[in-house]
Amino acid sequence: MKKNIIKIISLSLMGVFVFTAHAFAQDFDPEILNQLRQRSGNTGQQSISVQSPLDQLRERQYIEQLNTQLEARKDEGFSRIEQDYNRRLGYLKDDKASLNQFGYDIFNRLPLQQQVLNGSVPSSYILGAGDELIVNLKGSDEESYTVKIDREGRLLVPSLSPVNASGLSFGELEDILKKQVSDSLIGTEVFLSVATLRQISVLVAGEVSNPSLISTTSLASPIEVILQVGGIKKTGSLRNITILRGDEKIKVDLYDIIGGEFANIVNLRDGDRILVPTLRATIAIDGNLVRPGIYELPDGEIRMSSADALKLAGGPIRQFGNSFTHMDYDQSGRLNYSKLDIEGTIDSGEIIIVNLLENSQIGRVTLSGHVNTSGVRSLAAFNNVRDLIGSVKNLTENSYLLFGVIERTDPMTQTRQLIAFSPQKVLYGEENISLIDEDKVFIYSRKDIEFLRSDIIRQAIFTSEYLEEEYLPDGDLNPLYCAPVKRLARIISDTQSDRFASAVRAVLFRRDSTREQQKNSQIMLDQEELNDLALQRSQMIASSQIVPKQMALTELNEEEDKGEDKEDNYDFCPAIYQDVNNLLSFTLEHIVSVDGAVRLPGVFPITQNTSVNLLFSVSGGTSNDANMGRIEITSYKEKATDGNLVMNWEYIDSSISDLSEIRVNPGGGVRVSSVYTNFEPGAVLLSGEFVQPGVYTIRKGEKLSSLIARAGGLTDQSYPYGAIFTRDRVKQIQQQEMRKTAQRLQSAMVSASVKKNVETGGAIALQNMVNRMAEQEFIGRVVIEADPVVLTLDPEKDIVLEPGDSLFMPKRPNFIVTVGDVLNPSALQFVPGKGVQSYLDEVGGFTRAADEDRVFVVYPDGVAKPITLSSWGGDKNLSIPPGSAIVVPTDLSPYDSLTLVSSIGDIFRNLAVSAASIAVLVRN
Repeated sequence: MKKNIIKIISLSLMGVFVFTAHAFAQDFDPEILNQLRQRSGNTGQQSISVQSPLDQLRERQYIEQLNTQLEARKDEGFSRIEQDYNRRLGYLKDDKASLNQFGYDIFNRLPLQQQVLNGSVPSSYILGAGDELIVNLKGSDEESYTVKIDREGRLLVPSLSPVNASGLSFGELEDILKKQVSDSLIGTEVFLSVATLRQISVLVAGEVSNPSLISTTSLASPIEVILQVGGIKKTGSLRNITILRGDEKIKVDLYDIIGGEFANIVNLRDGDRILVPTLRATIAIDGNLVRPGIYELPDGEIRMSSADALKLAGGPIRQFGNSFTHMDYDQSGRLNYSKLDIEGTIDSGEIIIVNLLENSQIGRVTLSGHVNTSGVRSLAAFNNVRDLIGSVKNLTENSYLLFGVIERTDPMTQTRQLIAFSPQKVLYGEENISLIDEDKVFIYSRKDIEFLRSDIIRQAIFTSEYLEEEYLPDGDLNPLYCAPVKRLARIISDTQSDRFASAVRAVLFRRDSTREQQKNSQIMLDQEELNDLALQRSQMIASSQIVPKQMALTELNEEEDKGEDKEDNYDFCPAIYQDVNNLLSFTLEHIVSVDGAVRLPGVFPITQNTSVNLLFSVSGGTSNDANMGRIEITSYKEKATDGNLVMNWEYIDSSISDLSEIRVNPGGGVRVSSVYTNFEPGAVLLSGEFVQPGVYTIRKGEKLSSLIARAGGLTDQSYPYGAIFTRDRVKQIQQQEMRKTAQRLQSAMVSASVKKNVETGGAIALQNMVNRMAEQEFIGRVVIEADPVVLTLDPEKDIVLEPGDSLFMPKRPNFIVTVGDVLNPSALQFVPGKGVQSYLDEVGGFTRAADEDRVFVVYPDGVAKPITLSSWGGDKNLSIPPGSAIVVPTDLSPYDSLTLVSSIGDIFRNLAVSAASIAVLVRN
């Protein structure tokens, strides 16, 4: 009673102090408050568990030991039992077993860490000496006690009678305490919980990895204790474990615990011994089962019913369609295969194999390609192409409707066949195709069709070769490899017929050649273009060997940046051709060409009897200059006499004939002529000293004098003798010739360098010089007569203009240019009657490196003429017109040895600069 009074007083003082803390908080001694809290039993602090360094070290060593045991168990490999069963099943290859002993993998983990457990325990938990309990009294008398069951097994709770708790269950003790409290403490309830479980010692022996005595808690299960000794070895039994408890023997079958169906987990007691005997009878169950494996028979049994054995493995995955094979052996050890008797038994060492009778599927069709809802469908519900596709709305944007493919399995040979059909005709009711089991329907996209006129397809068709290899020299996959094109090249090479004749004709022309076709010309793939393709290929491979993935990504990004207007901008290798074997070659057999005055000329695969108006639709329609009164239709027709196919041409007038009724078959073509006009498609640029300079549209066959007259004639300051006339076609020819010259020079110099053992630096300089020559830009200048007076007097000099021509009319110059190996190259004032030698004297004469015998003059009209500066009969007094250039070349005779290639490179570079200077000066 006195104790309770002290607590009440203490709590009252604490309330007063807290209430008035704001008045004297600075002067209040914290020690007084701590003493009051201790008196009241409330310290306001949580208990902190402190572990000694020695205990920490022991715990780390224990965890390291468990990890070592676990790693050793994982590295054991397969047991001799597993070897025997797998060898009989034919699985033992490369030291890898496919069938394992069931249940032993539950020990491939670490046990739970030993921790102090508190709180709720099962009511069936058997108490013993060392268990620490918490007894809470609530009501008229409120107390909380933490008590431990002593060595005599008694539980002593203040205000209550002693209880012999050892051997009682937790629920029984709780009932006893409740009865005592209700009898002796009126208006009070008791609540019981476990503070700390007692520690017990258990011996584990037999076929375990590390037999030993284990200290654990009283709630530990046999599995957790066995885990602490490294688990059961594969030579030990999982179904015949014995717990010895005094004279009592408790059997433990871990299969019941793993399966959970008949699990009865036994709580261990202090002094228990766990014995794991050697494994006895086993069987193997393999095949199409839920969990195939090697299973142990129950204790003391040497056979099991077939039904129970299959139940061990979870049963077959499929309920129907299984075959059951019984694999046993006779007295001599010879293996026998027989049909399993489901009602019979299987003996130890025998095997059951479950296989599917037929792993096939029936009643399905597949829709693939560029559709919104691709996938597998039921044949019963979708037994034709129209039902399978649905409607036009099921197609993706830019789907191609004039050609589709059905991949079908021939029931007689089980080979895949391709059947062409027209999605357009199917969707609009003109035709329909019935489907059979396992049919696959593919819908193309426009990009799949554009791929047919890519460079790699053209190369494969013309050369029967595909130079890309699947793997690069370093073993990496080649990002530029397209397997369908490789197969196409091989098929073309092996074909001894005209199977691809239409493809050869159809892809003969590039997309950019259609404008030239309107002018009755064709650009064919010549040997030079094939060489360019080979060069591009080698360059791409070289780059791919460095960084193949980055190379492919860079190319794709560059194609995207250049936009849709970039020619030959196709997907690299469309998926549809990769998914279906030989689809690329099959598609090429069905193409027609559409060219001429259409907006998107090219090749298009079609089925039989495709209308011309549909072809015009997929090719973008006809252009504004199309001559619809003369449409050329190319087709094959069979001769009645011998059955051979002959090519026919006919011309259609769309104003008379309905184009939807005009049909074209694969291998043919459609060409739309342009309406004749007397205007050229391009224009001519006039700049400089014209009365009205600008860009002019020209008539076909129009001459220069006519255009000059249309421009108002020349100004008074014009200098027709120095007119600069350029033509695109001439520019291309000049560049081609320069590339050929560079190639010949490279071949000659490489040969000479090998013979004369040229140093590496010289060879590099030589290669740089040749590269600069090959890259030299030309303006395409043509020497013409541009003086209208002369053209009137001599009409034969009046040049016929072409689209893209350019004419620059300069002002009359008043200077002469000296370039090359002179002491002071410069521009000098023109003096009438002044000779070449006089101009050379004014710039200081020749340098030591000058070739005095090869001096030449470039006249204002672009004509070059060599001159002789000798005293007798020379041209030293030759008078030249204003705007001319005197060129003094370098004497190359001192450099006849290729060991001075670097010096030669500098000379050629200077010559290139001089030539550029001439062009600038003359143009100005």
